[in-house]
Amino acid sequence: MTIPTIVADGLDADAIAEILAARQHALAGVRQADERPIETLLTFDLGGVAHGLPIDCVRAVAPLPKVTRLPGAPATLDGLVAWRGTVVNLFALATLLDRDADGAGTMIVLRHDAPRIALSVDAVSGVVTMARQEAATALSTLVIDGDERLTRIDPVVLIDRLLPARLQEG
Repeated sequence: MTIPTIVADGLDADAIAEILAARQHALAGVRQADERPIETLLTFDLGGVAHGLPIDCVRAVAPLPKVTRLPGAPATLDGLVAWRGTVVNLFALATLLDRDADGAGTMIVLRHDAPRIALSVDAVSGVVTMARQEAATALSTLVIDGDERLTRIDPVVLIDRLLPARLQEG
């Protein structure tokens, strides 16, 4: 493949290259580099509201299996489920966040081994990369990054709210 030569009166190859680069930058709308640290979030829906959970605290996503209810369990504990040969505590994140859920159909299994924890959610939407937020002590924080808008769930605060301190080793 041959590249056609650009001929311009009184301009050398370097001058032409500068003009073309300037035009390319102007047309492409070159963005300034964003210096903020980023994080990847697994996004999911609860009652039509988008939420996100840091992907590094997620072990797996699976369809919601049959739930075994426990008498006298806290309102946030939906029950127990069997997942990959282990018993997992299934918590209703919508109840903890005081949200209406459309009907849980998916569970998010967290990277917490003793005891195993899963969250029931309406549906998983995907994965987004957003600017990392300042460390907060709140369970949920509204995050707006460009066109993305969701409620970020802090996994440390979440586990503190779900489990008594004596069960958090893991």
